[in-house]
Amino acid sequence: MIMKRTLSIATLLVLFSALSAQAELIRSNNVSVRTKPGAFYPVATVINSGENVKVLESQDPWKKIKTTKGTTGWVSANAFTSVSKGVDYGLMARAGTQKGMSKIMVTAAVKGFYEARINDAELNKEIFDNPFASYVNPYDYEKFVDETYRSRWSRKKFQRKTSIKMQGNFKIDEDLIALSSYICGRLAAPGLSDNRALTVYVNQVAQLVMESTEFYDLPICVHVVKTDQIFANATPIGVIMISEGMLKTVRSENELACLLGHEIAHVALHHGAKEMKIRQPKISADSAFEEMGEELGVDEDEKELDELCNELYEKAIRGRSAEYEYAADQRGMIYARRAGYDPQGMVTLLQRLKGRIETSRNPEDASHWLPAGIDRRIVKLSAYSNESFKPHKQYVDLQIRYQMYLR
Repeated sequence: MIMKRTLSIATLLVLFSALSAQAELIRSNNVSVRTKPGAFYPVATVINSGENVKVLESQDPWKKIKTTKGTTGWVSANAFTSVSKGVDYGLMARAGTQKGMSKIMVTAAVKGFYEARINDAELNKEIFDNPFASYVNPYDYEKFVDETYRSRWSRKKFQRKTSIKMQGNFKIDEDLIALSSYICGRLAAPGLSDNRALTVYVNQVAQLVMESTEFYDLPICVHVVKTDQIFANATPIGVIMISEGMLKTVRSENELACLLGHEIAHVALHHGAKEMKIRQPKISADSAFEEMGEELGVDEDEKELDELCNELYEKAIRGRSAEYEYAADQRGMIYARRAGYDPQGMVTLLQRLKGRIETSRNPEDASHWLPAGIDRRIVKLSAYSNESFKPHKQYVDLQIRYQMYLR
């Protein structure tokens, strides 16, 4: 009787295990199936909307799945929510890719834009054609995370202390990629920093902050530009350009986390996409993936895109509207705090930047990170910080570690 009961329980466990691997429907296109739960891990395969997969394990907010072809890997929980047309730039950004953006784009106007600009002397051609770089090594990043949270709350506990509404997948189109590539190429014209260790470190902090946002599955890349000009700029596709001059102005890791949180917030709040939409009377995002025939005026569309990119680059280096900047300040502080940093770093950084950035009317000067009304912005942000965030020893500044990488 005992043996029969044991066999019966074992059989039930097998049946329960088989049933627990439920089939679920993928509702997004170009979903990257990664080798581990994280946006920086290698892509094993790509699947599309309509495919049924077996969910083997959940590690919130990631799910381990098995595809119909037998490939196992991890996808974001966002893969099971519906999103219309978009580009999987996470796949474009994966390590080892040799495809430039101009080879990936399918719209004639966007192809023409790249071809016309690739020999532009004011662009960093390598960054323009492929703005993504894989600076985060999974093994080193895991060590960085362990070191960051050693003897402190876990990452999950930090995130629970400051809740944020999770959203669906991030949607972009080819015009936004073209705009982003152009801004990256222009800002990277002086070349990238020779301090590889600093660049890797900045990207590790950015990854840590990104994983505490609603777009935790969005690949992040931060290029450090070799110039003493003071600027930081986020493109709509999640590539951030930050100068050595800005990093020399920052004093601690929590200020860096707040700065990166601010730039990531511009991406999450779709500020670049909104600005482009206002200025694109002829280019329709809905038709971004359709081949344009001659009757649609390809040359005119290409010219319009060129003008839009020039205009939005000028807008980018002068700083966004005060409304956008303040919204990014607030959300960036929340992102940094969810990652375990002192959100007051946003206020101290703005106070220091106010005295460091000189007023310039030169349209080629990228040091326009602060818009008009900075005094009012600091006062409002200080009041928001005092009202919303209570000091706690668990939220650190990690000043010593930051200064070590600046040497």
